[in-house]
Amino acid sequence: PGGTAGEPARRKMAGYMLALSAVLHFGALLAPQPYRPASLNPARAFARRVGGAPRADAAGTESAVDVAVIGGGPAGHIMAALLGRDGHRVALVDPYPNRPWPNNYGAWRAEWESLSESLRLPELMSRCIRKEWSVTDCYFGGSHGMPTEQQTRLMVPYVQVDRVALKSTLNELIDASDVRRYEASLDARLSAPNLFESETLLHDAQGSSLTLSDGTRLRAKLVVDATGFESRITLRESASASGLWKELSPGYQIAYGFRCDCVGGHEPYAVEAMTLFDYRTDHLAADPAWEADAVARPSFVYAMPQGPQPDGSSRVFFEETSLVGRGARRLSFAELKRRCLRRLDHLGIQVVEGSLAEEEYCYIPMGGALPDPTQRIIPVGGAANTVHPATGYQLCRLLASSSILVAAVTEQLRRGDAFTPDAAAAAAHAALWPRRLRLQRDFQVFGGEFLLRQPVDNLRGFFAAFFQLEQPLWSGFLAGWTTLPGNERHEEWDRRLGFGLSIFVRFPPQVAASLAYYAVLFSAEYGPALLKSIFTPVFDFRREPELLPSQRRVRASTVYVVGDLEAKREALEMLRSTTAKESAPSPQVALLGEAVQ
Repeated sequence: PGGTAGEPARRKMAGYMLALSAVLHFGALLAPQPYRPASLNPARAFARRVGGAPRADAAGTESAVDVAVIGGGPAGHIMAALLGRDGHRVALVDPYPNRPWPNNYGAWRAEWESLSESLRLPELMSRCIRKEWSVTDCYFGGSHGMPTEQQTRLMVPYVQVDRVALKSTLNELIDASDVRRYEASLDARLSAPNLFESETLLHDAQGSSLTLSDGTRLRAKLVVDATGFESRITLRESASASGLWKELSPGYQIAYGFRCDCVGGHEPYAVEAMTLFDYRTDHLAADPAWEADAVARPSFVYAMPQGPQPDGSSRVFFEETSLVGRGARRLSFAELKRRCLRRLDHLGIQVVEGSLAEEEYCYIPMGGALPDPTQRIIPVGGAANTVHPATGYQLCRLLASSSILVAAVTEQLRRGDAFTPDAAAAAAHAALWPRRLRLQRDFQVFGGEFLLRQPVDNLRGFFAAFFQLEQPLWSGFLAGWTTLPGNERHEEWDRRLGFGLSIFVRFPPQVAASLAYYAVLFSAEYGPALLKSIFTPVFDFRREPELLPSQRRVRASTVYVVGDLEAKREALEMLRSTTAKESAPSPQVALLGEAVQ
């Protein structure tokens, strides 16, 4: 050894090693790089500090983000804006970024103001109110001894949300943070839990890989679905998981609306009031068949006066609405338009020719199954089924639930090396629909199912009694979401029971009997969900406290991975002391023996 005879061999070996090193180095350049969060990327951090970070990636490239938000409606924008404000790197996937949001949104002023404070968005009050009314009017006359023309006035302010200003406000917040917009869509469809028909969305242990319609590839720790109720990527839980004996399909709030100018005014709808409900049907009395249909399948109009115009006319937004319907009880848009125009003609409200504008065809799914909490997709808004199942109110509940989701996601993303996407998604689902809120929703679902089946006489009697309650009680039911004003009156079972009794004793006998009868029918068909909601200690058999996602993982590992250590240790001790021939442990005991050696 060490002589000249070994030199050629050494040179040959060195050549092999050099070639192998080059191959490995070139392969490393081509291999997918490990995911590196933006917060750990010095180049990205520097680019953000100097304002040089690009706002979007070229099609066909790959970007790594903390959260990919799919959908560019109000839900997608508020999630992207709040996550970006918390310092996360976000991709907002919106196929139509310049398309205006179509629906008119109304809200009780107290709720809107509360959200402005809780979301730390003062612009909601300063910029995003299009119109405000000091009082709210309703018309429930024509039944139960109430004169047709009788007005119910609520001394509660109401606002019309400026949806253009709301989108602009959220976009400004997005532009000020590390959020990138992608004018594309995600063409994925769920085929099984956490599996999709194509490879445009793939989950793995570290996160998710997405391929957008324009070829852009995203690598995200988490994926948020803001594509709406009829999502293709969010899995719904089964009826049994919802506590029902059979599936309860969603109902639909259908509404036709328009803005118009009225000659000389719009009485009886007061200028200073938002008219929330007009359930009268006297405008159809000349046509008995038409009136009978309106009695059996009711609709109401709401009116938002916009103020006088330069030509002396008065501008109003009207919307004829079917509160909730399904199947044969769902009204068509054409029928709602026909009823609304007939109502205005009957009231003597003359529409200026050619002034009709901003036609709205509103379609709001209500009720139905909640998202499956075991999936990796994190839904928000309609995809998360946060629409009120008895009233159709959605925007305030969306905003309130978004802040809860963002807080849960932020907490998980800040866990550093301890972060896992499965645990983060589970934490988000647990924060969105905790057991307490699910029980409250069960009560709301029953309310929606009851209202769906009632003729107009019963709806008039129901709402006349409803608004006789003290204001925090009825407004809390209409809000129906954690952190919104008045919701504390409905969060616990005894509060819901008290609410039910308070309104029940105010009902006309016909409405009270109908409600009691339907409560029996509903429970017989769908199970004890209603009873669990209002008599929780008696009918809710979940005796164990609800575990956090991390606690569930530890428990699962203890039970199904570790097993019964005492039994396995006993077997090992006996095997060590036995004199019997050919004694052998079971595989699980043998593994423990190897671990302790």
